[in-house]
Amino acid sequence: MVLRESPFPNACVHGLHTAAWGLIFPCFWSLDHMVASFKPTTYEQQQKQEEECYLWPMKVFFRFLLCLILLAISVPLALIGFFIWVPLQAVRRPFSYSREKNPQIDIQKEWTGYGEGKGFSFVEANLCLLPNCLARFNNLSQTKRRAARIASHICDSVNRPRIKVCVDSPTSMTASSQSRNSPLAAIKQQFNSYGVTKSHGPGGSILTVNNLHYIDSSEESSEVENVHESLGASQTNKDPSDLTVKEESSPLTIMDEMPADQPSGQQAPSPASLKRRGRPRKNQNRKDDDPPAEISPLFPADMAFVCLLEVFEKRAAAKLKQLLRPAFGHILYDIGVYGFHGCCEFKFLNSGIFLASRYPILDAKFYCFSRTRGEDALAAKGLLCVKVQVGLTQKGQQIVGYLSCTHLHATAEDCHIREGQLNHMVVWISEFQGTSRSEDEKVVFDVLCGDFNFDNSSLEDQLEQQHQILKMYKDPCCIGPGKEKPGIIGTLLEQRTMYEGPVMNPENLQRALEIAELRKQYLVFPMNPAMNNADSTEPRNVGGGRRVDYLLYREDTVAKEVTTELEEFTFITQLAGLTDHLPVGMRLFISMAPEGDDASHDLDDEL
Repeated sequence: MVLRESPFPNACVHGLHTAAWGLIFPCFWSLDHMVASFKPTTYEQQQKQEEECYLWPMKVFFRFLLCLILLAISVPLALIGFFIWVPLQAVRRPFSYSREKNPQIDIQKEWTGYGEGKGFSFVEANLCLLPNCLARFNNLSQTKRRAARIASHICDSVNRPRIKVCVDSPTSMTASSQSRNSPLAAIKQQFNSYGVTKSHGPGGSILTVNNLHYIDSSEESSEVENVHESLGASQTNKDPSDLTVKEESSPLTIMDEMPADQPSGQQAPSPASLKRRGRPRKNQNRKDDDPPAEISPLFPADMAFVCLLEVFEKRAAAKLKQLLRPAFGHILYDIGVYGFHGCCEFKFLNSGIFLASRYPILDAKFYCFSRTRGEDALAAKGLLCVKVQVGLTQKGQQIVGYLSCTHLHATAEDCHIREGQLNHMVVWISEFQGTSRSEDEKVVFDVLCGDFNFDNSSLEDQLEQQHQILKMYKDPCCIGPGKEKPGIIGTLLEQRTMYEGPVMNPENLQRALEIAELRKQYLVFPMNPAMNNADSTEPRNVGGGRRVDYLLYREDTVAKEVTTELEEFTFITQLAGLTDHLPVGMRLFISMAPEGDDASHDLDDEL
């Protein structure tokens, strides 16, 4: 099945819809800028203090006067456009699809499934790309410019090689096992004082860092005292990707640590032995309860799927589509319904969901939540279900995956509305997968992501924390309802401190969030953390803040010969100053074994 790009059945209806929106837009633009004139961000307030006292009122007055004149002129045209625009929503499909006409490679045919496994990276980010006047209530502005910068950051990471760091230490631990201690930041700061060598293995190049220093809990107090001086002295304008290393192109790498007493002249494992392993070995130095998460100043390399939320502004969505399409190839945007079509209340904003995929989209369906209230009533929030093709077996069978994206009701006290939305999601995901699945396909992953607008630490969110969907899907960051894994941080940034100097760039924000005392200044924490039980006053582990952005996966819906392993989970600081959420990333390693070959995998794990 090939998706039609236009959301309308023919070009005539599409053109009429474009003309109607063209009549509405001048009124929308003038009203948006007129309201935005009276709502400066804290960054603009800082700039205002540096100007002459009379300049700011003059700018506001003339901007307001200009917008008011344009509004008066455009209102009659907007009414005409509105009465044309509303009926057309009845024939509009609830999403638009864009694909690259001439892709450089047919990426879905690169993987045949059996043999070597393959890693897939997923990223979820709430961008707050609202109309300018609404974005300012979240202390953000310049929506279209932010969209361009965000797309640039994402594109820079798509083709960036995955950097693996080996640490020459007595414990022979890889950098990935201590990733939450920010090896990338440590490498940049200590590049000139530590020995760095580069060796070539069968899978590519490997960077080895001798005597790399990590911050442990005993050093944390002294680090807090000196962090602001260190952040101020750092080179904030440099990109962490300045450390350029030719890296492996295959997810199968030789990052398993060598014994500490191994002679330096001993040869690395041969390509044949690496290929026999098929799956990445688990780090034996990591405890089962250690979190697989790190805080990174960069988006994950080789991203396959990017789910962006709160992309409500049409021009921002168009800019994202324009910049991301060459890198990803398949884009779903303008997702949601408008007017009275599909929902009870009138919808003037779409769902805000935006999906970019490097793999072809075979099928997609959007389900609109029917019950909303408050500020969410004008937005068509819902669930997007997508089926993608990620490979083709030698027998011609399609290798597919399922990805579901959502944004739940925002008002904190409306827990029953969110519970109802989660109930609908369980039914809709099952319905979509049941109707779109074919017997001759191989399903290799089933991922659910989005902004759930509840966390796993707050007492008021206990109803959602115990929902069955969190039992169906695995959450890499939590132990159970109301209990986060150690080291997990929140994804909601404190809006009033977003523009402070120590956190205005990715590297500094990364370092600040690695320290518990500083996290309290820059992340939103639960006001009433959950308790162990009704008779106890012992608070549960509240983690490092309110984690409302989720990336979940499950294994019971994939093919029986598929093995899923979580390679990494990342909290990303690269969008510092561009949004009030921390993006999250997850990488799954998928391997497929022929039937009857499970024993060989068990032997590989023991080796």
